[in-house]
Amino acid sequence: WVIMVPNVIPGELVKLSIYRNHKNYSDADLVEVIEPSPDRVEPKCELFDVCGGCQYQHMSISTQRSWKTRQVSDLYGRVAGLEEGVTYPAVLPALGTDDVYHYRSKITPHYDSPKKNRGIIDAIGFKQKASRRIVDVPYCHIATEAINTKLTEVREDKFSEAREGRLKRPSKGATLLLREANEGVITDNNAWVTTTVKDLTFRLKAGNFFQNNPYMLPVMDDLVVDAARQPNSKGEEMTHLIDCYCGSGLFCLGSAKHFDVCVGIEVNDLAVQEARGNAELNDIANCKFVSASAEAIFDSEDPVTLQHRDGEAETELVSDFPRDNTVVVVDPPRKGCSEEFLAQLYAFRPARVVYMSCDPATQARDAKGLVGAGYDISSIQPLDLFPQTRHIECLAIFERRQ
Repeated sequence: WVIMVPNVIPGELVKLSIYRNHKNYSDADLVEVIEPSPDRVEPKCELFDVCGGCQYQHMSISTQRSWKTRQVSDLYGRVAGLEEGVTYPAVLPALGTDDVYHYRSKITPHYDSPKKNRGIIDAIGFKQKASRRIVDVPYCHIATEAINTKLTEVREDKFSEAREGRLKRPSKGATLLLREANEGVITDNNAWVTTTVKDLTFRLKAGNFFQNNPYMLPVMDDLVVDAARQPNSKGEEMTHLIDCYCGSGLFCLGSAKHFDVCVGIEVNDLAVQEARGNAELNDIANCKFVSASAEAIFDSEDPVTLQHRDGEAETELVSDFPRDNTVVVVDPPRKGCSEEFLAQLYAFRPARVVYMSCDPATQARDAKGLVGAGYDISSIQPLDLFPQTRHIECLAIFERRQ
């Protein structure tokens, strides 16, 4: 029988209170740690016990990363049904930087409708652990210092607006935005901002998706680009790259100087417009961005006109890309790749698939299909983009079996 209890470390002796039973497990609150683990540390945040934003502040960073590594390995065994050392190599230790606090460059605190409380906002912050109530968070230890300075100002403004009846939508709660960019801390979702990753500048709407850990982004980008550009099994250069779920173009543009042609595809039309603008902003001519669902890329009848690295312009269909010299990069949403996309990918049979995931469980599920479709897993690298939390990014490399 499994009991789910937050803020503990396996091996500890604890007193707990069970408050809900399910078919196969129970939920419980931690009452007391009787025998603490040597890996237990004092959380920096005084709200850690109640705020749902962080789950691992009570663990040393080495323990956090060890558990994240183990979790990925367990998922590849349990979800994918693969055997470590046989159908996949040992999972590499979770990789992160020394910036384990004050790293997050975007937060979205919430508040409930003040109408429920005589026009007063009780709390601006994040949801409680195991509850939908909002914890008041005046300072977030994983957000950047610049964001925390701005958060104080934003909170004061919202509390005043509620008291004075000046909220624009007083019958509803809201989600606020604080994003640190080159222009400072921005609170307007529709404002254009820029952010720099190594030698590239990205311009995007402040409310749009872009990875939130600027310390890990260069590491993440290097790993994807280095994996993509490795010679194929015949020792030949990889010349074509397809970036599926490409967003604002991070991996596609970061890889461009190593490939003859790069094509990015993204269902979000605004993100595609941003990617095209970012290619122009960085003077990159050999990247083409297409607005469509990921599975549409392989059988598209729209010719792609691209400028090769040598300056020669050429028109070709993605379906004509040389399979032995083509790598497909995928970075899907949390739900993983669709069955339609995977079927198209199996039929296309590129030499390599570079798979970045924000949910190792769905990545493991998709890995089972890729292995069955004739690919070998050459490496699995967990990435600790969000220290103090349970979230894991994971990079897996698949090589087509000869």
